[in-house]
Amino acid sequence: MLVGMRTLGLDYLVQELCNTNIPVDPENWYLSLRNNEPHKLFSLLVEDSGRIEKVYVIEKDAEDVVSVSVQDVTVSNSASGCTADKLPFIKPSGSQSAQVGPVIKRSYSKDKGAGPSEKILETTINYFKEIADSKKPWSRYFQDIIMLLEYKEIKFLDGTKVDWAENKYKNLLACVVDKIGPQSGTVFLTIKTPDGKYPGEQLVYIKYLLKEKLAGERYVTSSSPAKENQMCYLCNTSNVLVFPNGLKGAGINIKNPDRAGAFPGIDVKQAWKGYSLCGACADLLYIYKNHVLKKRGPQKDKIPYTAKIAGENALVVPIFLPGTLPETRIEVLEQVTRYIQSMGDNVTFDEDWLLDMLKEEKSILNLSILWVDIGQNIENVVGTIEHVLPSRLRELSEINTESLFWKHALFPAIQLDNSKINLTPKLSLQALKPLFKRPGGKRAKSVNASQRLFQLKRLLAENVYHGNLMEKDRFWGEFLLTARWYWLEAIEKTDGQYGLLYEGLGKKGPYLTAAGWIKYVNWWLYYFKKVGIFRMETSYFEPTMLELRPYFGPESGIDSPDKAYAFLLGVLYGKVLQVQGAKGVNVGANALTWLKRLTLKGRDLPELYNKIRDKSFAYDIEGNEKVRKLVAEIGRLGINLGDNICLDEVQTSYYLLLGQSMTETIIPSIKNK
Repeated sequence: MLVGMRTLGLDYLVQELCNTNIPVDPENWYLSLRNNEPHKLFSLLVEDSGRIEKVYVIEKDAEDVVSVSVQDVTVSNSASGCTADKLPFIKPSGSQSAQVGPVIKRSYSKDKGAGPSEKILETTINYFKEIADSKKPWSRYFQDIIMLLEYKEIKFLDGTKVDWAENKYKNLLACVVDKIGPQSGTVFLTIKTPDGKYPGEQLVYIKYLLKEKLAGERYVTSSSPAKENQMCYLCNTSNVLVFPNGLKGAGINIKNPDRAGAFPGIDVKQAWKGYSLCGACADLLYIYKNHVLKKRGPQKDKIPYTAKIAGENALVVPIFLPGTLPETRIEVLEQVTRYIQSMGDNVTFDEDWLLDMLKEEKSILNLSILWVDIGQNIENVVGTIEHVLPSRLRELSEINTESLFWKHALFPAIQLDNSKINLTPKLSLQALKPLFKRPGGKRAKSVNASQRLFQLKRLLAENVYHGNLMEKDRFWGEFLLTARWYWLEAIEKTDGQYGLLYEGLGKKGPYLTAAGWIKYVNWWLYYFKKVGIFRMETSYFEPTMLELRPYFGPESGIDSPDKAYAFLLGVLYGKVLQVQGAKGVNVGANALTWLKRLTLKGRDLPELYNKIRDKSFAYDIEGNEKVRKLVAEIGRLGINLGDNICLDEVQTSYYLLLGQSMTETIIPSIKNK
């Protein structure tokens, strides 16, 4: 996935700097840019310095005299201005730290006066002197800067000259910072070299910023130093300087490189052996994190290449086929940007748009999906899926379209596909979140946010995207926990039986009830079989009663007399709940207690049958012919099964709930006939 991130970073760089003149070989173009025109790259590797409109320029005027002039900061070449790229700025590492170079932010307030303080500026000059004496490639540049800072006189805009030492200033910079006077906002203060060039026009200074400050401080820590003459893990270039902290320094903390145990021999100093990057790769990852993933859209709140996968925020990284033309890759980047930028303020954000778009790109080899936090860093990875093929996504898309025409009596009659809750099939599998959401509000908050539940949704998504079979144990475990929350909700409500028997449709539209939920569980079980992650049953139970046959078949999953018994008993049980509710009986304290909070097993069903029959006689429920036929069907099954009903808690609860959700359909109330 890091290869994909690096490629997107490179494509963004080409897009920004080349316009329509896209290089044939972006890799070589990039390396040439780093070596020969690094100033073009610099602005993309530092934080935005903000909207600064003026720059005060210190330059040589005469022997032992510097002059101060002021210019506008412009975005393009102008006779009266200075372009922003000539003023490369890096924020100091601390509030009292020395300035990084001769581009300084000068601030002013009525209370504190001008800044930086005289103390900080003195520290800055001492730092410049250290670099000048360090015998590094950029030492000569800083020698020229120090020479100018030691001049005695300063000529200001009004023509007056000031001897900074005689006026009790500790250094020349402190004098200029003070004499600039009140300003409405922050301004830049910079120093031209004796040959009249701005810092950004000096190649050696840009290299100092890139190698000494950015790479040196961003990608190196005191405990994990850089290592020379090694191979970069990402681009496989040999004999280069590598940075063990390169990944984290670029803002991508997905390998926990700050943890000692992540390195060979549990020795931080050996980090370069485990996962180290060259400066070129680290910079491209920085561009990916801070520019490709920059928030966009009308409200500046949409991060490109992100979507809710399985109902949770995820990052999608496309991996392109080797040899893909850079124009093709950049077109994908532009499509993503255009879509987000074209969104209206009130448009409902389609979480499926990204996968829908990427699945059609023939240039994409596969996709990587990461559930991750994206803030100052990409971090806190809780799950990943690798090698998602576009061809598989296209196959799933076709199945999703076909599923809109699936019809069966056990499927939901009321579709939930609105902005609040959507249980229809999408490539993003967003339905997995409401499918396993436990009712209960704040009380259920922690159980809904559990890692165990998330890992099930991730596992389901992984197998759907890969087309692999998986065991149902994890699915059924989370199903039963969710069902018990629905059951608890029904017990605590005065009319709790309503949600168990009917799908929800009110004045404000459809809503999810326990009955609607269990039908959607049945629908999704069938879907998972169709996409190949659960095994489809090879045979199906067929009831004797003709009127019941539409409720069985492949879509029901009922392939044994045991399951059929539980399902039909659930229908009869639902009728008892319905009648008790109509008579004003406290159902939560009566019939709802019989299921013992969904802990019954198959062996407990004969006892439940007896309780239901007792209440059926008491309420004269069996005066209904349909009920009598249903009882006869259950009786035939019960005689054959006896007490040997082989169902566990999950199967028993599932088929009882599914049966009672069909009560009103199979045995309609007299008023609804």
